[in-house]
Amino acid sequence: MATKVVYVISGDPREKTENVSAVFAQALTAISFDYECEIFLMDEAVKSVVKGAIEGIKFKTFEPITEMMENYMDMGGKLYVCHPSSDARDITEADCIDGIEFVNASRLLESGKNADALFTF
Repeated sequence: MATKVVYVISGDPREKTENVSAVFAQALTAISFDYECEIFLMDEAVKSVVKGAIEGIKFKTFEPITEMMENYMDMGGKLYVCHPSSDARDITEADCIDGIEFVNASRLLESGKNADALFTF
């Protein structure tokens, strides 16, 4: 069984650009080592998956977040959006990029319980 790493991001990608970028960079590295990776977006981080919302946003030493996010999902990384957080911000599935899954707390609890490592940002 592969090592499983779970990341939880809660910060707004425009205000916490370095943190959000770092998570995707770390997750891409983990996947390259054949780790199973899941990223959960909660609170203000749900804005990260709204179509066009973070286009061109990048931190100095990283690729644009949208590019890293796309590469992450292309490599098999799972990207989950907290449904209550998206509802609170009037973000619907139709507003978002393809390849994500809206989930509730039970999914995060189960993933965290079964993870070898869990990181929060």
